[in-house]
Amino acid sequence: MLLKLRIKMTVFERNLIKNPCGEERYRYWSVKSGGDGWNIDNNHIQIPEAYSQKCFVTSYRWCSKEQLINLLAEGATEDELDKQPEIYVCDWYGTRSDCGGVYEIHVTLLDADKSTVKAEFKCEAPPIPQWNDASYHKVSHNFRNYGKGVRYVNFCHRGKDTKFWAGHYGTRITNSTVIVKASS
Repeated sequence: MLLKLRIKMTVFERNLIKNPCGEERYRYWSVKSGGDGWNIDNNHIQIPEAYSQKCFVTSYRWCSKEQLINLLAEGATEDELDKQPEIYVCDWYGTRSDCGGVYEIHVTLLDADKSTVKAEFKCEAPPIPQWNDASYHKVSHNFRNYGKGVRYVNFCHRGKDTKFWAGHYGTRITNSTVIVKASS
């Protein structure tokens, strides 16, 4: 007799962003490309906490990527979400040393209809100048006390270079993260 086990994947304590570093090209992302569009490259500097050392690279006009996460489809229940567990978001961005770049992130927590923003986080980072050390910068935020009814997380970021160079010399983005924290 064959016994089937049904394992329910929990939403808690795992990265809900699919393909956060570009290992699968642009799979799972809704992409808008400016300039010469997006590219995938290897990180020039290692990010110790990243599971992959690949990154998405922008061009000379705004390039954006967006991913909508259905928290119920990921294993959460409405009751669990209405207890408002902490939702942690994080992204890493940088540039090449010889070309500057700009980076922005906008994350929204949405209701079941995806029509009401329950909470949001926006960051327009200061431009990274040309002739920098090529290091990555971490941007993160913890959503707390955002109210009942959150069912989706919309994660969007974008970047471009500051020199208007053809090709892929713009902002490098990697290790995008959305984690719903388990209640203690």
